[in-house]
Amino acid sequence: MFWEETRPLKKLPLGIKLGLTAFLLIAGIGYLLGFTNIYLSYSPNDQNPGLSVADVRLAFYGSREGTKLETAIQGPMRQYFASDSDFEKVRQWIREGGKESSFVNVQPVFAASCDSCHSNASRVGGVVTEDYAGLSPLLAQDSGIPVSRLVQISHTHVLAALPLIFLLCFVFSFSRFPQVVKGVVIVFSLLAIPADIGSWWLAKLSAAAAPLVILGGVCLGLAFGALVLLTLYDIWLRKVIRLQAVEILRQSSRNSPTAEKNALIASIEK
Repeated sequence: MFWEETRPLKKLPLGIKLGLTAFLLIAGIGYLLGFTNIYLSYSPNDQNPGLSVADVRLAFYGSREGTKLETAIQGPMRQYFASDSDFEKVRQWIREGGKESSFVNVQPVFAASCDSCHSNASRVGGVVTEDYAGLSPLLAQDSGIPVSRLVQISHTHVLAALPLIFLLCFVFSFSRFPQVVKGVVIVFSLLAIPADIGSWWLAKLSAAAAPLVILGGVCLGLAFGALVLLTLYDIWLRKVIRLQAVEILRQSSRNSPTAEKNALIASIEK
């Protein structure tokens, strides 16, 4: 197996190099899909284009000035209303206190816009809009993502990210980069996981910590990018670049030959 080899990655058999390359590319694609999922989930929160600190703040800390339902319909659920008048009718009902006595006035809107996913039978996301009893928990103050949900996604994230990052670090450790470079990249990559998850909890506790979520995501992205791209470089490009360097040195050596240049050429060719 490749971990029993003492040769550098670029000198492994072609089949193993192709297998490692496929693993690295799939891992990179997986990260990009995960980022896309986060972008599509959080970017509609403030109804402005792109993923912003405000989107993150609403997702983790909440608005604290309105209800969970109002935040939802003004954010990711806004697109499901059939018309602006339906949206305004529900929003006005919420701002008037969301009373059960007047629920009958907005129930047709929920039936048309929400109940296909949030009926008593479907319960997508654990949310029910089919009746007032199911809707009433959403009329509480918006405090962002529930702690129980945050525990769940933190647990899932650790179990998913840690083995993958470890395998990427393991393969990268066989590269020909200096030990200092490998040590920095591997330690940074492993620490990016608790940094990313820790930022979620800080953002849940304080609205001011929302930028840390983006910073944590950037760190994890840099970790994936470094591990994948540097390893691919070591597998496929290092030899090509070294041959180019040798050719340049040979041309220079012909013009002004020195023992130092010849020794350098010999060391690069190894």
